[in-house]
Amino acid sequence: MMARGPLSKVVGYIPKGFNTSASLEKIAAVRKEDVVISYAVPPVPSAPFKRLVKAQIKRLLLRKSMPESLMLLVTARCQCKCKHCIFHGFEKGRELFTEELCGVIDQALELGAYHVSFEGGEPTLRDDIFDLINHVDKNMASTHLITNGLRLTKEYVRKLKKAGLEYLHVSLDSPYQEEHDEFRGVEGTFEKASAGTKYGVKEGLIGIVEYTATPYNSDFETIEDLYRHCKSLGVHEILISDVVPGGRWEHHEDNIVKKENYDEIVAFRDEANKRKDGPRVSTSFSYRDPKVMGCFAGRRWVWVSSTGEVMPCMHVHLSFGNVKEEKLSRIWGKIRKHHLFSKKPEICAWEDPIYRAYSNQIEIALEEETLPYRIP
Repeated sequence: MMARGPLSKVVGYIPKGFNTSASLEKIAAVRKEDVVISYAVPPVPSAPFKRLVKAQIKRLLLRKSMPESLMLLVTARCQCKCKHCIFHGFEKGRELFTEELCGVIDQALELGAYHVSFEGGEPTLRDDIFDLINHVDKNMASTHLITNGLRLTKEYVRKLKKAGLEYLHVSLDSPYQEEHDEFRGVEGTFEKASAGTKYGVKEGLIGIVEYTATPYNSDFETIEDLYRHCKSLGVHEILISDVVPGGRWEHHEDNIVKKENYDEIVAFRDEANKRKDGPRVSTSFSYRDPKVMGCFAGRRWVWVSSTGEVMPCMHVHLSFGNVKEEKLSRIWGKIRKHHLFSKKPEICAWEDPIYRAYSNQIEIALEEETLPYRIP
């Protein structure tokens, strides 16, 4: 990457840091027309990538923060009963209509988003998911779908590709069929998720396996077995995320990933990314390090629940408004002014004492299934 123009000296550290990082990491995919560095970055070159660069310049020079990534929780419905379900306890009111979701997408793109992710619940349970994906202007943002894989037949994957999906994220929580199915609460999930991932890669989608790390699946040997399985499927990238308190895991802080678990995950990542073949391995918690980018919640991310509640992050169960009632820009402004998000992030928002001060309200909302808690 090179910087040219009158501001090149001011922002020169951006391409320098980018090139240093890229030279040390494995690339997810190299295609004829572009390079896919990681799920977190739009293909290079591309119009969405130019928007990413502009967003960083605005953040640096104008101190302007925009929602770079829009995460749409399009439905609360799901076939699984995951032990760590983050959507557990959320209000099950009327889901946003197609037109309303399209309006949210348009508003986020206008604010500067270059990444749109369709999540849930299980997003493939919405019949209009193809229309929603198709609605995203591909000259403005990359498109992502996070799924349990149960509906990923060959024909379904083809329709996703035709609609304009670029990144297919499939959840796998263990490389072992029995353990994964038990964790997800549905027999056959592992087999269908694996097959669906393979179909997606063959159709030309960027295949991402989302792996939720717990103290029970974070050892080197288990992740090595996961890597072998993903390599056999043609996966481009394995994204390892750490489970955090929330939803069904709200009162399981004793089961949160420990330092020794993080150390093993990082050791595996660094070793695997030196291999010539096989998928890239990424760790979401590394990006949240204050020395790297810091917590994204309310600074780079915005999440919208299936009923329209706007949150800084899926792990921060606070709503600052509803898109049925207010413009996204106005709600984003409320988030940015809140003392939890207006300061420099030193730790993740869900760990911050300011957020923890809402614990009682959030616990009540969880029990009453009225999450997220609406900020007065």
